[in-house]
Amino acid sequence: ASESCDKVAHGKNEDPPIPGPDEHLTATGAQMAGGWSEGHWAAQGADYDKLGKKKSIQLWRVDRPHMRAFHFAWLAFLLCFITWFAIPPIYPTLKKPKCADLTSELCVGCMSQFAATMDDMAFDKSCMVCAPRATKNGAGCGGLGLNKDQVVLSNAVSVMGTILARIGIGGVADAIGVRASYAGLLLFGSIPAFCVAACDTYDAFTGVRFLISFIGASFVLTQLWTSVMFSSNIVGTANATSAGWGNLGGAVSGALIPAVFRSFMSQGYTNDQAWRYTLAWPPATLVFVAACIWFLSDDVPQGTFKEMKAKEAEKKKAADYVDDGKDTGGEEPASVAARSIVLASRNWRTWVLFIAYAFCFGVEVSVYGNLPLYFSTAYNLEQADAGLAASLFGLFNLFARSAGGMLSDILSRKGGVRGRIWANFICSFPMGVMLIIFSSLTKDNNGLGGTLGCLCAWAFFLAATEGTVFGLVPFIEPTAVGGVAGIVGAGGNAGALMCNFTMRIGQRPAFNAIGWISLWTSLLMPLLWIPGVGSMFRDDTMNAAAPIVIKKDADEAPKTRDLPAADPAPASSSQMPYGYPPMPGMGMYGMPMAGAMGGPYPPMLPPMGSPPMMGSPPMMGMGGM
Repeated sequence: ASESCDKVAHGKNEDPPIPGPDEHLTATGAQMAGGWSEGHWAAQGADYDKLGKKKSIQLWRVDRPHMRAFHFAWLAFLLCFITWFAIPPIYPTLKKPKCADLTSELCVGCMSQFAATMDDMAFDKSCMVCAPRATKNGAGCGGLGLNKDQVVLSNAVSVMGTILARIGIGGVADAIGVRASYAGLLLFGSIPAFCVAACDTYDAFTGVRFLISFIGASFVLTQLWTSVMFSSNIVGTANATSAGWGNLGGAVSGALIPAVFRSFMSQGYTNDQAWRYTLAWPPATLVFVAACIWFLSDDVPQGTFKEMKAKEAEKKKAADYVDDGKDTGGEEPASVAARSIVLASRNWRTWVLFIAYAFCFGVEVSVYGNLPLYFSTAYNLEQADAGLAASLFGLFNLFARSAGGMLSDILSRKGGVRGRIWANFICSFPMGVMLIIFSSLTKDNNGLGGTLGCLCAWAFFLAATEGTVFGLVPFIEPTAVGGVAGIVGAGGNAGALMCNFTMRIGQRPAFNAIGWISLWTSLLMPLLWIPGVGSMFRDDTMNAAAPIVIKKDADEAPKTRDLPAADPAPASSSQMPYGYPPMPGMGMYGMPMAGAMGGPYPPMLPPMGSPPMMGSPPMMGMGGM
């Protein structure tokens, strides 16, 4: 206020200078108590849009709210991934039978029989239960005695909970905020993750793995967090990088868990003790990060979820405001969450991305559960070496998923959302081809080197495809991004469930079948059509509708809702892809506008006298028909 008075007194009306990096930290720090306003971010310069979203990623910074949220998002997801997939790298140990009492008559007799050749005792079917420190594949004891079918079922169960959690977590985050959702999820997931180290039976082990799988929903929260913090020009890269670095947890667990296990064994622990201690430390990191997220981060550029709601209430008191379809009207969080999920599920394009993600991320999840054992059996590698070889697959998340997001952003600058659809197709088609080739390679014909080379190429295109899928998510149903992200994320685990059950026919034939399905799935992209946007080969941007402006008197409740008038129809219907002219009250995606009956946008109808086109909203169950 004093600065404004000073400007008036001296006849000045300049905008305040843009603060430098150090000044920026001071300015934002002064605003933390009550959050930040959109005007505050606008004053920070060209690096923020009008909503306060950041237009660049500065990895070396950790200041609130944008970069702090970015780093917490990928770190939390990374630790969840490590905890989620800490078990598959030690499957060779878990397949060993339980150990017998070394003082039992059986063990005393075995030690006497194999006194000169103790290594041979570890491979003897009767006496291996008396060798608790044998580490070679198929030798010794100290596991849970898992067989092949139990491993397959355990892998399948390990993604079932994630399907349920991912569908619901997006709506929950829309209702209570990402920060509370993430902290709560991490605390919940740490409990069964601690318990798995105490399991003694297969039933308990499988039940605990189901509960652990709920932390897979952390992916959805990571994508939502970066989506609300970064502007559309960089959101694809932000989403892909945070998710890719999180997925890197699969590679970290593949390399780190066997190394930790080997460290315990070198200190004289038994197999049984070593695998339990190895699995006990990851959940402790979840508890620590949950506390950090709650106390040290923000939900949105305006601050915490509570602060954002307070600012929304103030904005509604203005004489004019733009209804973007996100006003919950004072609804309870559960109602907001349910509405978000329902709106997303009614949009058939959500299910196209559901399938696309099922055969990229779903395949990746299945690979983390099966590849270490595949290299151990098909290429006769020891547990630590098999885990290290399998970790190469996950390492490509360090940059490949970001590359997919960057490609999506680059093509979007040239072709808008249609460019993002092209980006997905460019990455997904070779992904399927490389998996088919990988499944045909063998140790005798190609060697381990050739197999690993093909594995790396497959891993690159798979991770890049994941980045391009979530480059599209924010544009499918903008009024329910949380619901869309949740359903699409659940698609990844639905695909993993199917892939894990496919492994019952054998790992090599299963990889081949999955490769062909992935290839055919990529062909869905040319069929994806978004009203007001278009498809890979058709442009429909001329039909994009303007937002609704709510007008009211200064001290009164909203009285009228002025709708934008429809543009005149062109002389030739060929100028209007699929024959859809803009209609009064119509939103971009053919759903009822906020406040109207049935959801945030009205149904999009074809012009009078023209037949509905294949793939149009009325034919695909899009509200109102």
